[in-house]
Amino acid sequence: MPDTSKLLDPQSAAGLFRRLAALVYDGLLLLAVLFLGTLVLLPLSGGEAITPQDAGPWEHLYRAWLVLLVAGYFGISWIRRGQTLGMMSWKIRLVRVDGSGFRWVHALSRLGVGLAMVVAAAIGLRLLGHETSPARMLLGAALLLPALLNYLLVYIDPHRRTLLDRWTGTRVVRIG
Repeated sequence: MPDTSKLLDPQSAAGLFRRLAALVYDGLLLLAVLFLGTLVLLPLSGGEAITPQDAGPWEHLYRAWLVLLVAGYFGISWIRRGQTLGMMSWKIRLVRVDGSGFRWVHALSRLGVGLAMVVAAAIGLRLLGHETSPARMLLGAALLLPALLNYLLVYIDPHRRTLLDRWTGTRVVRIG
């Protein structure tokens, strides 16, 4: 069994700024991947946008293609190196707390939990921005809570893990 004491050392944890900076880099890189993934399909649609009105059931295949690209970008990066390109730029790495290697089940789990947080936060922001009823505003705030707690835990958790790290048995560490 690998020695996990260094993996849980608070001194080796990546700080919030590095995590967010890597996330911004990865967001820009992922946007480019999605643009290229869409570009590949444009000849099939005659150069037109792929919309539910025009593409019918093909639009669902297009969305599945985009999900596959996102899962591939993060999954392949995490499984091969424990790092995406954004994480490499900011010298951080994703590791399993138990010291085991990263597998597809771990990558998809982390992506799924992260996606659930992003979707909940987006719905929460939408409710807060467009609704005036107290019940909907409270619901909007509640939907934002997991995303806010996720990064707040970096300062509270003794091992400086986020909520996402805790749920998926991972940790983001500095490597440089």
